[in-house]
Amino acid sequence: MQRQWKLSLQTLVACCCLMTLVGHAAAVTNKTGSKSAAVPKEIASGRPMSATELRRLYSGKTWLWESGGGYMDPSGRFDAVSGVDRKRATVTNGKWSTSNKGRMCFQGMWKTASGKSRSETCFTHFVSGDAIYQRREPGGTWYAFKRSPSEDADEFNKLVEGNRIAAQMRPQQAAQSSSQRKRK
Repeated sequence: MQRQWKLSLQTLVACCCLMTLVGHAAAVTNKTGSKSAAVPKEIASGRPMSATELRRLYSGKTWLWESGGGYMDPSGRFDAVSGVDRKRATVTNGKWSTSNKGRMCFQGMWKTASGKSRSETCFTHFVSGDAIYQRREPGGTWYAFKRSPSEDADEFNKLVEGNRIAAQMRPQQAAQSSSQRKRK
């Protein structure tokens, strides 16, 4: 009888541990809309940004990248160019959207001189105090998108007013159109 009790106690402890882990995973899933292995304490105590907050953050701005950027037009249109070499550059004209679960996504048909491919990229945003945390979906690593107080290295500082890539897109689109005509 004592042995059965010991086994039952071990089973009970194991079940409690499992329920605690499942409960934590469910809480993270409910808050972010997806599962995450490591959730920093700042995010656990924060909340997902609303669709309105995300539109205010991105609308009418260009997110500058290492070689190019993406412009989020207030109408929901998304234009992007990546790469400086005309032969390897990619451009897209697509759309961007936000959700009340803290997600901002952009999708489109990415075109190169050699072909095209449809793609969607999403980021989840949490706000904690005046700081914004972000990660790429699915399952990217959380990082401080905008610290409080803000720092020069914050990714947030790469969001600039206006369409800063239009001039960069025109030659890329012209080169791709020319390349596609030659293949026909």
